[in-house]
Formats: sequence, structure tokens, C-alpha cells
Amino acid sequence: MTASGLVSLLTDFGPGSAYVGQLHGTLLRHAPGVQIVDLAHDCPPGAVAAGAYILERSHPHFPVGAVHMVVVDPGVGSARKIIAVRAHGHMFIAPDNGLLGGLIQSDPEAKVRCVENPTLRNETVSRTFHGRDLFAPAAAFLASGGAFREVGPETTAEGPRPGPELGADSIKGRVLLVDRFGNLITDVPRTMVQALGDPSRIRVRVGPSFIDALVQTFSDVARGVALIYIGSGDHLEIAVNGDRASDLMGLDVGDTVMVERRG
Repeated sequence: MTASGLVSLLTDFGPGSAYVGQLHGTLLRHAPGVQIVDLAHDCPPGAVAAGAYILERSHPHFPVGAVHMVVVDPGVGSARKIIAVRAHGHMFIAPDNGLLGGLIQSDPEAKVRCVENPTLRNETVSRTFHGRDLFAPAAAFLASGGAFREVGPETTAEGPRPGPELGADSIKGRVLLVDRFGNLITDVPRTMVQALGDPSRIRVRVGPSFIDALVQTFSDVARGVALIYIGSGDHLEIAVNGDRASDLMGLDVGDTVMVERRG
């Protein structure tokens, strides 16, 4: 695989954070001229499943050979490993906490290495900012054409976090993300929704109420009406046409969502 000279950044640091600027600076110091793309910095804090969702649906839109650095790392400074993965024509640097588990499982040719090369780190390493001091030097090395095998020894990786539960007539899922429009992105994929059968009989339970409108897009319902649909990430989403579903329904990241088939 030939490196593209591009590094994408996905973190939970927040837009405009100085931490993000330090990642940029470190990448450029180790690999001058590398192209940096800020994929997202508003992943919910510590939300590994949300980070995995964003990454899995974003990396195919990048050139082959891109390096994707993911810093959603609630276990920073602990005994958890830092891993490099080569899969799907891309390279990834992330903590070994399940972020890359789905990508590894979906590519039988995936290779995993533990980032241990002592030359691929900053001169001083903070226990609480491995993204800057360990992840970024390794990502810069790979983006500038460094050999994947040189980051460290082969290893195994944690699998993905548990997903939604499919029953005979229902799916127990959860909210992964709330976008800036207040739409609720769930962890329930299209395939699970289809497994419940006739889409006209699908509904989502929100407290004592139900949303029955499984539609194609927002304008399929009147303004102010709640709807459910398969979003651009191929997962079930909940919205209110012209308003914020998260506020109106009182749902947030991690909350349970029940998808049911009417009798």
C-alpha cells in the first residue's frame, strides 16, 4: 500500500480546541507537508461506539493509502495498547478499545500491530495526551511512507462494542450521536430494520408515545411532525421536521431506543 500523504483526525476534543492545534503541529513537525483533514472533533466525550460509527462511514470517502488517527481514548495512560491497523486500503492509529474492531472484522486481510517503536514518539510523553505524543508521530511516519511493519510487533485487537439486540418483533438499540440539527442517530442498521419486515409496520417507542412514520426524508411529513428514516450512514435516525428531536423527546447519547413491529 502506498501512503497518500494524508492524515484524517477524529477526536472528542471539541471544535476549536488547542489540543487539536497541537495534533496539527506535531504531525507537521514530524512530516512537513503532510495533508491534514479534520474529519470531526465533536465526537461525544469518551464515546467509543460513536467514534467507530463515524470512522467506519467516513474512511471510504478518502483516497486509498490515507492514514486515519482516532483519539477517543477514555483509557489514556492506562495499560491499554495503541494499535496500528491496515485494512480496507487504509491505515488507522487508535487506542485498542474497540474503535477499530468492526473495521478489522470486516476485512479478512486486516493487519494489526502494536505501536511500540521508541523512535515514533515525542521527546517527552505525557500520560494524559498520547494523541499528541504517541499517536501523531506514528501517523506522520506512516503518512510519509514509513513501513507499516516498523511501528511495532503484530498483535490482536479488541472487538467492537456490543451493538443493538434483535428480537422476534423488536430491536433494542441506543442513540449514538446527536447531530447539530438535533437529529438522533441510532446504532440500529438498515439490515436490522429490514429484518422486522414490512416497513409500514415499523415504529419507534419514545416514552409512552410512538413514531410510526418510517419515511424517506424530512419533507415526507408535515412541519413539526416526528419521523424515522434511514440516514446517510445507513442507520435508523429519529428527527422532527423543522425542529430538534433531541430537545423535544429528551433523548441523548447512550439512551435506549426501542424499534418495534406493530402487530
